[in-house]
Amino acid sequence: MILWTLTTIFIFVMLSVGFWGMRKTRTLGDFFIGGRSIGPWVSAFAYGTSYYSAVMFIGFAGKLGWGFGLNVLWTSLGNTLLGCLLAWFVLGYRTRRMTQNLGVMTMPEFFDRRFDAPNLKIFCAIIIFLFLLPYSASVFQGLGYLFQITMGLDYTTALIFMSIITAIYLIMGGYFAVTLNDFLQGIIMLIGSVVMFFILTNKSGGLMATIQTIQTNYPQNVKPLPPWYMVASVAFMTSFGVWGLPQMIQKFYSIKDEKQILRAAIVTTGFSFVVVFAAYFMGSMTHVFYVSPETAVVSSVAAGPTIVGETDATGRVQAVPAPTIEKNGKQVIDFDRLIPDLLKHQLPEALMAVIVLLVLSASMSTLSSLILVASSAIAIDLYKDRAKLDDSSDKPLVLIRFLSGLFILISFLIAMSKFDVIVTLMSVSWGAVAGAFMAPYLYALYWRRLTKWGALSGMITGLAVSIGLLIAWGPDYSPLSASLAMLIPFVVIPPVSLLTQPPRKELVDLAFAKKADFDALSDSTLSD
Repeated sequence: MILWTLTTIFIFVMLSVGFWGMRKTRTLGDFFIGGRSIGPWVSAFAYGTSYYSAVMFIGFAGKLGWGFGLNVLWTSLGNTLLGCLLAWFVLGYRTRRMTQNLGVMTMPEFFDRRFDAPNLKIFCAIIIFLFLLPYSASVFQGLGYLFQITMGLDYTTALIFMSIITAIYLIMGGYFAVTLNDFLQGIIMLIGSVVMFFILTNKSGGLMATIQTIQTNYPQNVKPLPPWYMVASVAFMTSFGVWGLPQMIQKFYSIKDEKQILRAAIVTTGFSFVVVFAAYFMGSMTHVFYVSPETAVVSSVAAGPTIVGETDATGRVQAVPAPTIEKNGKQVIDFDRLIPDLLKHQLPEALMAVIVLLVLSASMSTLSSLILVASSAIAIDLYKDRAKLDDSSDKPLVLIRFLSGLFILISFLIAMSKFDVIVTLMSVSWGAVAGAFMAPYLYALYWRRLTKWGALSGMITGLAVSIGLLIAWGPDYSPLSASLAMLIPFVVIPPVSLLTQPPRKELVDLAFAKKADFDALSDSTLSD
């Protein structure tokens, strides 16, 4: 009852903010980047909450925490220092300045204006819309499992419910609603993460006892242990991958001014440290509460307790067989159910409600960012310019709202198929999108000699490597495929750029202009 009540209140507040955002949203710029008027605290929480979702709390924490044990904490360190702190310093300042200089709101628009290449914009828009769909579906899939296990809802019913709620509040409010909800959701995530960490570690005998148990049980549950390069590839993909994701880079567009970036970077880093450490440590704690099916068969566990977290006469937690699913005629661990099952049986209802809201908050923020960026790829990048509409026209705004609903519908249909495991679904998306954009975008921010052909070669290389290696190696190596897809374009782009015609000097000067010399540049630069 408590869980249903708090969830209902949360959704009511979220929809109320959406209605408020609708009243403040009058132009396309308002809907997509909040009129570039977002403060540092809200921007920081928007970045952090968009970064982490049900994909991390349910999919990654479950599969990686089980597969890597305490080594998964290297991923949390990378996410915090590289995915948050370093990203704000390397990307934040230049992105905020350059996008304002060029007058752009989206990544495809950025590549178009940076190189005077409309066809490049079309290619970027198609990549974004198609390959962010698996990511969105993975978030819906994680929420479906969460509500199915913790609230007793049918998986399909849970997906329909979340799809409708997401559509209503995003279509109404746009970026204003998303960022304000991000701030509120971020507070919930911080509180929930701290509560979850202390409750679970206390239940398993305290922090040091928990660590010792994980170190003892992990090599017994996981055989053979994963090679070091799999741990490194996951840490790299989830830490540097955000540098090439349009929905993350969008957060730098909207911040009020460059002076706010340092404060936003500090806040985001602190937020990330708490949330991501708690999530991944909880994932490694599955070795305290569960044993693998193989271990259960040959041990007394098979005849032991059946409730997760049950204790013996001495108060020690007794492990139970991990939840399984049939795959290729064999019972294997159902990684996407590990965390929801653990939370349901381990926490009292009131605390369980807080954790459900934590995951729901993180997921709603991520979904909103994904949907907003993907729908803009069509409404702004493909339709607005070709229809020769200016920013005062309400037609792109109507279209972006329609496309947001369409994107949610397609994501729902993908999530209904229950594609393998959440980690694979998300890795496919990150590998393709970050592989296509990370190297070209970084070079575009820092290297004046980059050409449109160099950028295009990097995008094609990243996309081809991601898809090609995924097909060749299979889903189990999807993080490694994604990591290589991000790295290889850095080698391809420079020689192609040096062998092709450089971009127009006036255009490059405008892109790299600082505030002091921006006014000296001709307003006709972009229309020459």
